[in-house]
Amino acid sequence: MPERVKVSRVIHTIHATTDIYKCRLLYQDALGGLVFAENYFPAEDRDAALLYVTNHMVEPMAPRNAEDLTKPFARMAAKIGQAFHSFEIKVTDGKAASQAFRDAGAVTASDYGFFFFVKAESTGGVLLEVCEVAMPNDPYDRKGWGLEVGQGHASGVLRLDHIACVVADVDKALHFFTQLCDGEVLEDGPTDLPEPGRRVLIRLGDTRVAFIQPEQEDSGPLGAFLGKVQNGIYALVWQVEDALKAETHFTGKCGLRVTRTDCVSSGFAIEPEDFLGARHEFIT
Repeated sequence: MPERVKVSRVIHTIHATTDIYKCRLLYQDALGGLVFAENYFPAEDRDAALLYVTNHMVEPMAPRNAEDLTKPFARMAAKIGQAFHSFEIKVTDGKAASQAFRDAGAVTASDYGFFFFVKAESTGGVLLEVCEVAMPNDPYDRKGWGLEVGQGHASGVLRLDHIACVVADVDKALHFFTQLCDGEVLEDGPTDLPEPGRRVLIRLGDTRVAFIQPEQEDSGPLGAFLGKVQNGIYALVWQVEDALKAETHFTGKCGLRVTRTDCVSSGFAIEPEDFLGARHEFIT
């Protein structure tokens, strides 16, 4: 069996949006996001901001010219709308990782040398970004960086608990992330949140990722998610210090609606429509 690709960390989750400024402010005001960089990538004609919500980096990203479908990010944004786009893993050797994935039958795309994507059909349903270089000016790489830097905001967010993915083929996802990559299975069993299905939780680098496959793929909220064009990431699930305090902050100062419907966790969520298509859930 070929050696598994070693993943040192999950670098970030990309949030595709049409309004980079509004999206960045949402993360700052609602979740206490700390912005450390903004950039424009000419090859894809898109803008991005880089920010941390406690221990997890989020990258709001928007096509500068959404109508120019010759650009790959504009094409993807046109397909999925405002939603989570992908998450990115850090590897030692990007070229070797790309070759290993392709040798195993995976389909890659947008290979710029220093990063590339693995298409969702190859991972069980999740669009994956792979990178070997550090993000420019990433505070993660600086002395003294840690959870405490991002804590203390009015939301009470403490840390990312896990990335929640909803997939049609959990076994294929497991094969990719634990056989081709060096992910470790932490839990594997049934779930009823928000409907019956199978939930597998793995550790991938420094981050926990859950893959959920509903029993019925043609009904229920998770079936509805699978029935639309998406890239597999259903929610970011955050730990908060105090659920009532967090909810009061979101509904009061931020003017956001919250819901306990369709959650894959035991907590509550900000209405995705109010957060530019992204579902954020909160547990204690």
